[in-house]
Amino acid sequence: MGAGYAVVDTETTGFAAGGRDRVVEVAVVLLDEDGIVTGEWCTLVNPARDLGPQHIHRISAAEVWHAPTFAEVAGSLAAQLSNRVLVAHNLSFDARFLAAEFGRLGVEWPTAGLCTMKLANQYLPDKAGRSLRACCDAAGVRLVSAHSALYDAHAAAGLFADYLAKAGRPEPWRDLLDDAEHAPWPVFATSSARLVRRGEVVAQRTSRAELVPLVRGDTVVFTGQMADPRDVWIDRAAAAGLRVIQGYVTKATRVLVAADPFSLSSKARRARAYEVPIVSEQDFGSMLARLA
Repeated sequence: MGAGYAVVDTETTGFAAGGRDRVVEVAVVLLDEDGIVTGEWCTLVNPARDLGPQHIHRISAAEVWHAPTFAEVAGSLAAQLSNRVLVAHNLSFDARFLAAEFGRLGVEWPTAGLCTMKLANQYLPDKAGRSLRACCDAAGVRLVSAHSALYDAHAAAGLFADYLAKAGRPEPWRDLLDDAEHAPWPVFATSSARLVRRGEVVAQRTSRAELVPLVRGDTVVFTGQMADPRDVWIDRAAAAGLRVIQGYVTKATRVLVAADPFSLSSKARRARAYEVPIVSEQDFGSMLARLA
């Protein structure tokens, strides 16, 4: 890749980049040195765990079910980032997750770059806040859908283009461009994994979970953040004569009730290994009604 910028955004399962949290979506918008968009790259990522705050990033487990793992797209992503200056809104967050994901593959990825949130103090002095939305509003940049990696990356790219126009030439960060263009970058084998964007590949349920019969004394386990509070479902199950186990799924578990039946949580993985049915809370409600 030639010199220029790689504007990045990630959606993640949480904030602990070096712990259990993982990237679930990553997008890159490529800019030339004049701030002109020259390309884009985006994919959902299967994190092999639950998706965390789905109400924020709005990604379902069904969407990432057939998505590639980070390891499978690392080479393709690296090709987008190589020889470019990394740019992001709240760069420290995205850089930590990229460094952690590449680090799990034994690769030390350079994450120095430019933060549109920090630069806003200089180029958007009248902004109402530090968020991407507030900065975009101040700069007159359109933000289509917050917490979608590709839309956020395009919005951050628009912000950075605004800063470039105000900064003039030579850019205050000219040294970063020169370093990125000539520095040695980690080399990956070519990746053939298919990229998956939101809504493109959604796994379908193959069975009617509501047909799972329940009898009093059956053991049930819950996973995920339900529409109704977990305590409410526990009380309903107990009132119907079911045993609720708060810990792990076992072979004796009759059903696992999941906020998302395609959940990738440890409980869901264990349930699939034991061939324990995984049901939605709506289906579980129907099963309780039949049991009454």
